[in-house]
Amino acid sequence: MSAHLLIVDDQMPILQFLRRTLEEEGHRVTAASSVAECLERVREDIPDLVLLDMMLPDGNGLDILRQLHVEFPHLAMILMTAYGNVETAVEAVQAGAQDFILKPFNLQQLLLSVERALGNTKTARRLYTSRRREQFFHVSPGIVMSAAPVMADIYETVRKLAKGDRTTVLIQGESGVGKDILANMIHSSSGRSEEAILELNCAALPEKLLESELFGHEEGAFTGAVRTKPGLLELAHKGTLFLDEIGELSLSLQVKLLRVLEKQIFRRVGGVSDIGVDVRFIAATNRNLETMVAAGGFREDLFYRLNVVLLTVPPLRDRSIDVMPLAEHFLLLFNSQFSKHFRHFEDDAVQVLESYPWPGNVREVRNVIERAVLLADGEVLTAAMLNLGAPPTTTSSMLAAVEPGSPLATALALAFSEPWPESGIRLEDLVGRLETDLIERAYVAASGNQSRAAKMLGLNRDKLRSRVKKYGIES
Repeated sequence: MSAHLLIVDDQMPILQFLRRTLEEEGHRVTAASSVAECLERVREDIPDLVLLDMMLPDGNGLDILRQLHVEFPHLAMILMTAYGNVETAVEAVQAGAQDFILKPFNLQQLLLSVERALGNTKTARRLYTSRRREQFFHVSPGIVMSAAPVMADIYETVRKLAKGDRTTVLIQGESGVGKDILANMIHSSSGRSEEAILELNCAALPEKLLESELFGHEEGAFTGAVRTKPGLLELAHKGTLFLDEIGELSLSLQVKLLRVLEKQIFRRVGGVSDIGVDVRFIAATNRNLETMVAAGGFREDLFYRLNVVLLTVPPLRDRSIDVMPLAEHFLLLFNSQFSKHFRHFEDDAVQVLESYPWPGNVREVRNVIERAVLLADGEVLTAAMLNLGAPPTTTSSMLAAVEPGSPLATALALAFSEPWPESGIRLEDLVGRLETDLIERAYVAASGNQSRAAKMLGLNRDKLRSRVKKYGIES
């Protein structure tokens, strides 16, 4: 198992011997000869393991071991000394060391200790990052590959991205299209697949809490910070960090994120020292970042840093071929979860599923099937069980249903689609024209019956009469 090791010893022959031996084992090795240099090296580039001498010219190995354990709780450390005893060994382990080795070295014992320490810390890191992920994020079980031709280019780009595991990726698309699934595909096909992918929804947390989750914090940095806590940047070291809804990030956090992207260094909240990391960034958004840049809501330099490779995921309505495979996948999933026995969809259900526009995309398909399987019983899932009702009205369908140039068409265009006129509008005039148009339509639909017209408009007769008189409508 190749890893990055830091050797801290002020005796050059020992330093050279350890470096040569461990490099021959396939490890990347850096060296330091003092406490100050050790701290500097660790913060520049967090290693997988530190081999630390007990006696250093500017400090005691146990003291630096304790400090490193507080600052980097999942950093593996081995203490080395020529003056060992049982008490010192116990103290070293209590301070956070994985092992305690006596000089002169038994080479086989040293290599075994290194291998064991690396294995222990990797397991602990995975368990911790897994728990942290479960605290905040839902990972969709299973992946249904799209059969839509429009997705072919996206999958081909994901395949090519496997060759470069440092390239930053920006994924854009409507909410619910599966941007998180695509991010997981990119990570799992890359050279970082054995490490963690951590996901943070930038819209899910207040700014201060978001900053602490991303960068971590030092003990006493703010009220409630009773201990030092590593952030997701540290936990994603050598892995991938997926920042969902990146467009919701505040301008102040955008500045700090830009620094990480440019230099791969950051500071914890309340910290005074830079920490170096090796992280691959994937960002996602359902907003138009270019429009936000033009409006001053998103930093232009950060946008260009993120937008190295752009993947645009089309909405489900543009790839309707995927609806039934998704529905069948979720049917099997929730059959198992709820101990149900649905075998397939009735023909009327298939028709409804394929004709529905799915404004909520893949997430909405999942929710609809989950609700139907949970609440219904039987072997065949019908359209009535789906309870989709009438498809939601879109802006385009609303505009198409009204007379061009009418007050209603003008109001819909202003509210939903057309750019705002530079000269502005006369709101009261537009509202008056719109109310007049709607009241006249209600009278026609009610064959002139005032009570029925009022009911259609959700008004009582007095309010309707007041408007008829106000606008001079011929009733």
